[in-house]
Amino acid sequence: MIKQKRFSRVLLVSPPSSSYLGAARPPQNLGYLAESLFAQQIDYDVLDMRLGYGFSRLRKKIETYRPDLVGFSLVSLEYKRSYDLIARTKSVFPDLPVVTGGPHLTVLQSQVLEECPAIDFGVVYEGENTLLELCDASLGLSEIKGLIRKNRNRIVYNGNREYERNLDLIPFPTYRKFELNRYIRELPLNSSRGCPYRCVFCPNKMITKRFRWRSAQHVADEIAFWVDRGYRVFNFDDDNFTFHKDRVYDICDEIEKRGIRHAEFRCSNGLRADRVDEPLLKRMRSVGFNYIAFGVDGGNDKMLTANKKGETLSQIDDAVRTACALGYDVKIFCILGMPRETQADTEDAFRFVQKYPVRRVILNNPIPYPGTELYETVLKNNWFIIEPEHYLNEVTENINHPVFTTPEMGYGERIALMKKARKIEKRVTRRAVQSLYSRWFPVNYLLAGVFATGLVERMFFENRWFRQWIENMRYRRMFSRSPGPEKRAL
Repeated sequence: MIKQKRFSRVLLVSPPSSSYLGAARPPQNLGYLAESLFAQQIDYDVLDMRLGYGFSRLRKKIETYRPDLVGFSLVSLEYKRSYDLIARTKSVFPDLPVVTGGPHLTVLQSQVLEECPAIDFGVVYEGENTLLELCDASLGLSEIKGLIRKNRNRIVYNGNREYERNLDLIPFPTYRKFELNRYIRELPLNSSRGCPYRCVFCPNKMITKRFRWRSAQHVADEIAFWVDRGYRVFNFDDDNFTFHKDRVYDICDEIEKRGIRHAEFRCSNGLRADRVDEPLLKRMRSVGFNYIAFGVDGGNDKMLTANKKGETLSQIDDAVRTACALGYDVKIFCILGMPRETQADTEDAFRFVQKYPVRRVILNNPIPYPGTELYETVLKNNWFIIEPEHYLNEVTENINHPVFTTPEMGYGERIALMKKARKIEKRVTRRAVQSLYSRWFPVNYLLAGVFATGLVERMFFENRWFRQWIENMRYRRMFSRSPGPEKRAL
């Protein structure tokens, strides 16, 4: 326990976002920070502004809670909106110290404090231990690794902090002061951190390249904690959940050993095809894994090599085919229009994503995030048609507007490419709904047409009640087709 506290009341804030993903689930990053503060008996409160809250709600929260430190999580998309929120907060509460963390700060570091002078401290990379040390008055500010701070007229970075190797020492989130009733009844889990692969477009690898993992017992403790509180659907958000297959087998064994037979587990953030095989997928399926995604990110070996995926199309084909055959709900991600990609290459990608009876396909417009190899390549070659300052604040992956061109593919070709991509996404959705509800023929065709509309997609991501209804239907269907001789009972 921290005896001398520099800060004893911390308000954690997730800034508003117009992302199409919305605020379906509680912000896990703030959950870990909150739990670490709680473990050291530092009082905290939370405001997730993604739930539709404006500045007036933040102001009221600060006035009533009276924190002595407020922390904001920063991502690169819409970072100016977050800067404005922080500056406005500082103008109303000039004596309230502000700390920020998250991917945007980790990549740009001191530049963020230069661009937004209202920020007093920055926490680079993983924040739990750095934030705790910032709250500890027995440590001088210059002693805290991973901290960016102001020293008179200079911005100083104290240097990198070593990653915590034993993730079991970091308590899992229990979301005590979060508005859990405002989210869908699905909880995110992270059983590991980091990814050693080098995909050129991926911003996640900039946070941590070293792969570390929690013990199977610790992961099962978290699942059991929430099962006891009525939760039944869990989504593993790991960057590389199946990196060590033996570890996944251990997690499955722990789930089975504890008699957790009434839960559904998903891997919708994506698995690597070269890190799964039929025995592993069967074992995962037997304990309740039902929904998995694969990052395809190339329709042929040429583009997989160019994107530095470290996989072959044959490996991806085997994984998707096997998962579909085992009855998984499979989602495919694929990024289109990358450097070196031609129209013929995109046609290969379109053919592949429609090859198997997957449930969903997401075809992404490439966004070069600062710090990625894609960003450096586009910048070096002067391919931007929209400057990063603009597209990071106004453009997202799921719209049709390109932010750069390449010698292989111009502006008009990219517009046409993304329009075709949206049609294919809808086609896959229609086909999936027709198959899922085939026993309701011909009503299933009507449902397929409805579910493939943009309106329903927006409702799914923006309306909690509608999404919960959809998720409940999916959950009931999962249990109606559970594998094995004994059905998992509700």
